[in-house]
Amino acid sequence: MSDAQADYADSVVAAWSAVLPDAEASSVGFVVRMHQAMIAMEEFDRRSIGALDLTAPEYMVLAVLATRPDEPGLTLRELRPLVMYSSGGMTHCVDRLARKELVERRPNPEDGRSVLVRLTEAGRRCARTAMRARIDALDGLLEPIAGADRDVVDRALRILASTLGGR
Repeated sequence: MSDAQADYADSVVAAWSAVLPDAEASSVGFVVRMHQAMIAMEEFDRRSIGALDLTAPEYMVLAVLATRPDEPGLTLRELRPLVMYSSGGMTHCVDRLARKELVERRPNPEDGRSVLVRLTEAGRRCARTAMRARIDALDGLLEPIAGADRDVVDRALRILASTLGGR
């Protein structure tokens, strides 16, 4: 995070504290910083996988499918919460991946109304390449947060995600 972003969060806390001098406004700064990090992370994602001609949701679908090699595929309903994408968005995402010949749809033998989405061989190769690029990029990104600091941040994010009802 740049100094300008840190200064902005601090200025928001100061402004809230001026309006509500009897309130502890540090939580506002925390949320502003999280929002800044989320926006920056979305841009980081675009840059780190953009060279592979994948969107972040496309990358997530490939990674989810690659990490389940023993399964015959996943339905769109099963993929959606794992990728954290809307129903309509998931359909379009899988359509794009199918046009790129990275996934294929097969009839679901357990439910004739749905299909299973699975990686093609090209999709498996692309997923491995994308996952390696992602790990390398994340290692560089998180290098300044080492050891115990990373554990504290991870623990705090787990608590927050759980509190908000995330996975």
